[in-house]
Amino acid sequence: MIVVIILAAMLLEAISAFQYGYTRDLLERELEKSCFFELTSSALRIQEVTSEVEVMVANQMWHVKRHLHEPDYMGELAANMVKQGGFNILGGGAAFKPNYYPSKGYYFEPYAHKTKDSVVITQVGSEIHDYTKSSFYQAAMRGDTTKWTSPYLDKEGAKGVVITYALPILDENDTSVGALLVDLATDWISEVVNERHTYTSSFVLVLSQTGELIASPSDTLADPALVRKIVDMMNDSTVVREKKENGYITGFAFEDDGEKGHVYYGLKKYEPMWQMVEVCYDKEVFGKLDQMRRRIMWMAVFGLIVLGLIVQLFVTSHLRLQKAQVTQERINGELRIANRIQRSMLPPNHRHRKDVDICGSLVPAREVGGDIFDYYIRDEKLFFCIGDVSGKGTAAAMLMGVIHSMFRSFSLRENNPTRIMQSINELSCEGNDSNMFVTFFLGVLDLPTGRLRYCDAGHDSPYIIHNSEIFRLDCIAHLPVGVLDDMKYTTQEIQLQPDSTIFLYTDGLTEAMDQEHKQFGLDRVEKILSTLTDENPEKVLQKVTEAMHEFVKDAEQSDDLTMLAVHYTPQSFGSTLTETLVLKNDIHEVSKLSSFMKSVTEKINLEASLSRQLRLAVEEAVVNVIDYAYPNEKDGEVEVCMMFNGQSLKIIITDSGVPFDPTAKEKADTTLSAEDRQIGGLGILLVRELMDSINYEREEGKNILTLTKTIHNS
Repeated sequence: MIVVIILAAMLLEAISAFQYGYTRDLLERELEKSCFFELTSSALRIQEVTSEVEVMVANQMWHVKRHLHEPDYMGELAANMVKQGGFNILGGGAAFKPNYYPSKGYYFEPYAHKTKDSVVITQVGSEIHDYTKSSFYQAAMRGDTTKWTSPYLDKEGAKGVVITYALPILDENDTSVGALLVDLATDWISEVVNERHTYTSSFVLVLSQTGELIASPSDTLADPALVRKIVDMMNDSTVVREKKENGYITGFAFEDDGEKGHVYYGLKKYEPMWQMVEVCYDKEVFGKLDQMRRRIMWMAVFGLIVLGLIVQLFVTSHLRLQKAQVTQERINGELRIANRIQRSMLPPNHRHRKDVDICGSLVPAREVGGDIFDYYIRDEKLFFCIGDVSGKGTAAAMLMGVIHSMFRSFSLRENNPTRIMQSINELSCEGNDSNMFVTFFLGVLDLPTGRLRYCDAGHDSPYIIHNSEIFRLDCIAHLPVGVLDDMKYTTQEIQLQPDSTIFLYTDGLTEAMDQEHKQFGLDRVEKILSTLTDENPEKVLQKVTEAMHEFVKDAEQSDDLTMLAVHYTPQSFGSTLTETLVLKNDIHEVSKLSSFMKSVTEKINLEASLSRQLRLAVEEAVVNVIDYAYPNEKDGEVEVCMMFNGQSLKIIITDSGVPFDPTAKEKADTTLSAEDRQIGGLGILLVRELMDSINYEREEGKNILTLTKTIHNS
């Protein structure tokens, strides 16, 4: 964040510096032009005044020549010049070379000067006022013309600071014999050049050709010390100067008591060839620019603060987003793990046996879903279920896992769908503060007989497909699991015909919506199922899924989609040997069973060790019937039927006693010691270990226990 702010500050400073430098350069150029025009204007105004004086003096030279022999006329001529010259002329006169008029003495300088009310003519030349040492006299005697002197104090004549313009007086031989002069006051020059300026603090100086100060503003406009400093800097060759305006003016910078400024000067091309100097202060020239820059800088600082806050907010948001992303990634990872765990809880998508073909699929709308399907085969019975948890997401998935575990746990020792459903419901209602429920269908298919017993808890009725016909299974409308703990469920039963298919689904199929929010619906389900009467379960699920996707197209899946198809294909047992034995429910009858078993196993040429195992298993099963099917010493019979088809030996034990399902009895825990182990359970455990399959059914008031063993004769 700090790096970003520093870079932004550097960028803003660079932009501001460039803009400031560019604008200042423009202002300097405008200042140079303004000074050039002001200095030119001042020079022209001075030239206008001095030119009038020069012309007037030149016009008087003719009179001087005519009356050169009349020394007294010279005073009158000077008085006329003063009168004609205007208010700027303080005085005028003629200065002759020594003894030019012997009658007038060695020094002769008739001079006329203004008083308050008149013009007074005096002879000012003397040893005290030796005009021959004056620059104007010496220039005139050399024959120089159009020369103005530097300012000087004239105590005898003008009685003030003046500048003098003089022309040489020539005799008939064109020899200089004196100088005709006019003295001008210097205060008007300052007034002319400082009459107006572009900047109020600016002022103009006038210097002579030799660099001496002719005119400067009053003390209220400029400090005399500063004026002197600037004049010295102009005469100092070491000061760095820069040509301006095509070389007409020159400029340099100065600093005085912390105040910075610029000096521009030049324009000696205008008579009387004086140097015009303009002084400008930076604070006024660039004041508004500096003020604007300060405002921009404050705005930039404010902008940087805002930027800092924005960057901080961005960084905070970015860190929060990163944290959220990490959290989300962790959640996604956990959801992926949960998805794998959830899928690991499901049975294989496809299982095929000779008597049954099963295929199931579950596609959650999110990472984890609330649908469930399960199946497994125990004791020649297919236990299967399908369910839909209310809601979606993690909570539904967790409840789905609980329901799945309860289905497996309760169905391991129970064949009755009602009692399994009752147990699942009662346990689901305990602590169900979230009021979640599950629509659940549970079926138990006896594979040898095709007897299907089922219980439905508010789930959509499955379809039965058989011989090019489809129909919905008749289901009693019970409440879903988890609503009422005292809900009474009822088992329903149907005889499933060979080559029949049971198709189960959740509402994710029928309520699948296209982009216009139209549902797939039962009609479309039935239509596609009617075309799949000869298909195996895997094809049935594939065709239904394809039809659904063709309907919804690119619409997002809104609910979990689960389907389960069971194709029942029982195999007939073509017995080549059938032997039957009927015993009384007396333990002493077991000896007859041993002889009977030995006779049958010998007929089928069964190995001796396997024969002993089979006798042991059948005897345990018959003893269980004698002990539990006929309580209170009630008389009854036990029928043992042995059938062999060349590959498998099937033993059917039938009695008409009280209902007793040995397969539902809890298995004995053989890891415990004999003292800790409960009585019972070892017999059925032995039967399970010795036989390939065991099946119990209660039909027409009879208990029917079927044991099957595959025979591998050498």
